[in-house]
Amino acid sequence: MKRSRSEAVHGGGRAGVMRRFGIGGFVVASVTVGSGCFVMPAPVSAPAPAPVAAPASPTANGVPAARVGFSTPGMFLWETDAQLAADFDAIAATGAKWVRLSFDWTSVEFNGPDPQQAVWTSEDRVVKAATSRGLQVLGVAAYTPPWARQTAAACPAQTMYCPPQRPSDYAAFLSAAVTRYAPMGVHAWEIWNEPNWDPWWASANGPDATAYVALLQAAYPAIHRADPSATVVTGGLAPHGDLGADPTDPRNPVNYLKAMYAAGAKGYFDAVGTHPYPPLPLDPLAGTAGWNALLYTQTMHDVMATNGDGGKRIWGTEWGAPTGTSSMSVNEATQAAYMGIELRQWNTYTFAGPLFTHEIRDQSSDVTNWADNLGLEHLDGTAKPALAALRATIAR
Repeated sequence: MKRSRSEAVHGGGRAGVMRRFGIGGFVVASVTVGSGCFVMPAPVSAPAPAPVAAPASPTANGVPAARVGFSTPGMFLWETDAQLAADFDAIAATGAKWVRLSFDWTSVEFNGPDPQQAVWTSEDRVVKAATSRGLQVLGVAAYTPPWARQTAAACPAQTMYCPPQRPSDYAAFLSAAVTRYAPMGVHAWEIWNEPNWDPWWASANGPDATAYVALLQAAYPAIHRADPSATVVTGGLAPHGDLGADPTDPRNPVNYLKAMYAAGAKGYFDAVGTHPYPPLPLDPLAGTAGWNALLYTQTMHDVMATNGDGGKRIWGTEWGAPTGTSSMSVNEATQAAYMGIELRQWNTYTFAGPLFTHEIRDQSSDVTNWADNLGLEHLDGTAKPALAALRATIAR
């Protein structure tokens, strides 16, 4: 059976691309990370932060374990059994209760929508590894196989990041996935990844909230027909821009969420997804709610409340702070400190669902590539201080 393993790996793995450009007096870094990408502004002259001591011991009134998870790279699908077991053991040992896993449409249905040709082997393996350790799974359903992509006119690059031509094809894939994995304990699904950012929504016209809502409108009923107890989370939105400098920026999550509601998203999701990466290398509480993704989470919930969804939660489906030597990196002590700051701030939001740290282990030994150094462990599995900091932050 023909199967594009290379496409599947690159679809869920990390591209490690950085571009820098100026907006409104800020320098903005655009970086692809794991299954996502984010854009965070920082003052042009911002100095590297000084090391800050990490929390030393667990606290009885820490962050509930049910609000803590790990986002995993698509490469988890292709790890050896031994490495996969080591990574999941490390995740489970922290006390976190959630794990975000890739469900790779490109790979599963590379040969077409025929159920007899679908290949679920890799997804079966990671789901069993997670649930056998008591971890709850958030499944991210992306990206598009060749047969289902938009036309070359609509999506000239013709990569897996092209949106599907027919939302019904995507919904059918999700229906099959939910039918297969709900009996295995998977009851939460994220619809695409960072649809507000061009690398992951590679349409000729760029991100389009109306087109994305068409996916939601197809996927939501398909998922709930297969599993009435499922939680459907919108694709985690990438941080982008500065609302103070450009209040109409269509890629900013606040504006994109407004556009989703205007396009008819209400009633087609159970929770909103966001990626509250800090304004690196600054700390998670730096700056203002105009450009700090963690802080404008409150603004996003205000938008939800205005639209009658104030009772729904926001899930932080991906965030992290890399170590290494790049301009966006911090040292290991600072990464550990940021861990506690981010989780505790997230826990102050009464509307917050789980927050997923990306990721458990570095993906290479190249310390200049900060996208490969978000792990709480080094590539060889030895712990960074942030691993103990996360454990210490979780309530015991």
